[in-house]
Amino acid sequence: MKFAQDQRSRLLAALAGAVISLSAAVALADGFKPTWTESGIERKMNGLPYIFYEFSADAPEKLKHVPDDVADPLFASFLSGTDKPRLSHPIVVEVKDKVPTRLFVDANADGEISKDEVFNWTAKVFDEGKGASITQYVCYVRLKLNSAGKMGVIKFRYMRRGESPFSKDEPLLACVCDYGATGEVKVGDRTVQAALCDVAAMADFSVAGRGKAPLVWIDANTNGTCDKGELFSVTRHFRTQRTTWAVTNLTADGAFDVVAVGTNVDTTVGIAKDKTAKDKVDLSPGQKAPGFTAKLMDGQPVNFPGDYKGKLVLVDFWATWCMPCMEEVPNVVSNYTKYHGQGLEILGVTLDKEDSAKKIAKVTQSKGMTWSQIYDGEYWESAVPKIYGIHSIPHMVLVDGDTGLILADGTTLHGEGLSAAVEKALADRKK
Repeated sequence: MKFAQDQRSRLLAALAGAVISLSAAVALADGFKPTWTESGIERKMNGLPYIFYEFSADAPEKLKHVPDDVADPLFASFLSGTDKPRLSHPIVVEVKDKVPTRLFVDANADGEISKDEVFNWTAKVFDEGKGASITQYVCYVRLKLNSAGKMGVIKFRYMRRGESPFSKDEPLLACVCDYGATGEVKVGDRTVQAALCDVAAMADFSVAGRGKAPLVWIDANTNGTCDKGELFSVTRHFRTQRTTWAVTNLTADGAFDVVAVGTNVDTTVGIAKDKTAKDKVDLSPGQKAPGFTAKLMDGQPVNFPGDYKGKLVLVDFWATWCMPCMEEVPNVVSNYTKYHGQGLEILGVTLDKEDSAKKIAKVTQSKGMTWSQIYDGEYWESAVPKIYGIHSIPHMVLVDGDTGLILADGTTLHGEGLSAAVEKALADRKK
């Protein structure tokens, strides 16, 4: 009798286990199972952002040989992957009579440019109306994205001087990641198409430790095209079927789940926090500025805010590759010149990539940025920006050196707002 009972118990346990296993399998099937897609993501996900690179007249250090017979070359380096240092792809653009003719890309990142790494630009003419037109030059190149050998296509675009506000002074290399992950995902009672784009060229889809979170397309209306409201950051909510949803459990290879988070959530501001993400740092006026110690570019140590007693300090987060930052530089220099004698100091914190020290020195000298700079070459992983929770630049924080209190922060310090904030702070110190 006891044997029969034990056998019955074992059978029930086995059935229960099978049910649990089946439930887990169903749950897994409902999630997004990524298929790595080397190209075509840009056409599937309309409006992907560019990664901008400035050209240089000097060849990248990693490039062992400049290709022969290249007329008027411009140089840049495309960075990919999460390795430290990141994988570097030297780039040479040949320009004749202000028109790009050939593109040389070190696609396998070995420091050499072989015959099969030479490409031609495709010219596309767009009618702007009233008899005006503009010609864009684009080229799609398959690259080795990381040391593990993952491959993907990058769309390169040569932006000529004056073609856009970003390129009003000098031509730029604009890049779009055309690779990503595709598949289907269960949203409520429907299975819909979905895709992920790695907009930061990290070669994975992790949210933590990167400047820009991946973008996701959820085909909420099931029409097979990327419509308004269907393309968004994986950290944002989206709304369909009268319900607000969030992307969760995102893995490095792009697997994720979609879960309902409510029916009355403001989808424009709702944030679905990754379980590894830290809470946002409060930089609002009246809060204590996060303290830190670091090394300046001249090798001297700095203790902030302790080294700035009796001063008003503008902490300026910027980078030479950031066009909005460079557009803001003349305004910052003007305010420094005007108020430095009254006690204003500036501490620059650059988010430039590795091997950029010479470029930073050249830019700061030519632009009159005579104040101290902190640079560690870690890009969005730079130590001080991480302490301050900086996710976009330019970003400035005005701090009272005596109390360490934040006086102003963010966009209020852009343009004319910078002068107004400094004048008010200096006047308050005299009271």
